[in-house]
Amino acid sequence: MKLKQYDITVLENHERVFFINSLSGFKSANLIGTADASKHSNLAMVSSVVHLGANPPLLGMVMRPNSDVRGTLKNILDTGVYTLNHVNSDIHKQAHQTSARYDEHVSEFDEVGLSEQWEDGFNAPFVQESHIKIGMKFRERHSLDINGTEFIIGEIVSIEIPDEIIAEDGFVSLEKAGTLAVSSLDTYHSTQTLASLSYAKPDKKISALSRITTPVSIISTRNTPVEKPQCVLVLAASGGIGQAYCENIIAEYPDVQLIRMARNINKLLPLKGNIIDIEIDLCDDDSIEKSIDLAMTALPDTKKIDWVFIASGWLHDESTKPEKTYRSLEREHLLRSYNINAVGPALFVSRLLNKVEKKHPIKIGILSARVGSISDNRLGGWHAYRASKSALHMLIKNIAIEGKNSRKPITIVGLQPGTTDTALSAPFQRGLTEEQLQTPDFTAKHLIKVMNVLNLNDSGKLFDLKGVPFEP
Repeated sequence: MKLKQYDITVLENHERVFFINSLSGFKSANLIGTADASKHSNLAMVSSVVHLGANPPLLGMVMRPNSDVRGTLKNILDTGVYTLNHVNSDIHKQAHQTSARYDEHVSEFDEVGLSEQWEDGFNAPFVQESHIKIGMKFRERHSLDINGTEFIIGEIVSIEIPDEIIAEDGFVSLEKAGTLAVSSLDTYHSTQTLASLSYAKPDKKISALSRITTPVSIISTRNTPVEKPQCVLVLAASGGIGQAYCENIIAEYPDVQLIRMARNINKLLPLKGNIIDIEIDLCDDDSIEKSIDLAMTALPDTKKIDWVFIASGWLHDESTKPEKTYRSLEREHLLRSYNINAVGPALFVSRLLNKVEKKHPIKIGILSARVGSISDNRLGGWHAYRASKSALHMLIKNIAIEGKNSRKPITIVGLQPGTTDTALSAPFQRGLTEEQLQTPDFTAKHLIKVMNVLNLNDSGKLFDLKGVPFEP
């Protein structure tokens, strides 16, 4: 097809809009957050954000004063600030819905199910669910007479971005951030990197660059919240890590209400503090229901569960060892591993979330293992254990997604404890140095630090005991 100017002008209006909007190529997908002086919020989709310069850091965008961004331009001009929030795959439907023609006094945040995030001293809301959030200060407005649009220039004054997507040279991996692109008016695309190429010079051939984004610990980059947990539930509290976790929770938060759950409460060591001990069998549905009911009944009216730490796990026993080859696969071994490592924890979380107050924030950390990471599997073997932990990772992700979609303040993550000196790792400690083998106390202290700094954006992710994320 070849079209001349006349051919374009005679296209039916709806067809011409979609056709011409497709020709500029893939565009950025951003949500603009604004508010009026009374902090009544507004959220609008924009696909015209462009880079204008790095020093000062400037971004520009095209807006139509009378279009679907009703109230946005007025708020920017009145308050002088706004936010740009990258759209990712988790929120692209909600982002698209902001283009609907809501009444001027209606907040798109509320209508589409996205969360406002406010920062002190900044009169515009960020989108909490966005992975890259940019605070902007209005600088210039240019009216374009040719079609009545406005070109708005702003200066970047704040950035919130995951540390692990930033390379050493400052490059930001939008692919790892999950940022989407837009084509035409209604089509969203994920991205795949083909190559990063060297700076082009006339006398030098280009070469491929190897950029490495190094995961960064969330412990080292975040402040510990002032608010302390009032009630902590520890499942599998009689094991090596579970017991050490309980001891450190009591030591760090002496006034905390601690609920310890174990298969045999007689194996729980004595601890001083506000403690409730409850028996549970993770392989028995009735036991799971009963233990949760007992916990909810025993809790004082003033206390709600803030943290849940699930320390259960099974790798071997006297008669069953981890498989070294697929020839050793057995149904009973696989089912037992799945039952204890994935099914039991998932059912416990499911039943607990049905009983707790829906609007009360809750953090849930479940002991996992790096050997359950499919992307990190280099050695094979340990089939049942690896597969059950991979299944656990999927269940954690699914619960996290449902929590976000239903706007429940649930933060659920997988926690990798490292090689800790417990009964689970005892047969596999030969050849390990002191630096490679951690005490349960060391592991517990670090896992508590991770739990402390978790936020809703972490839900569904996996972290090691140092707070460094890793891929499933």
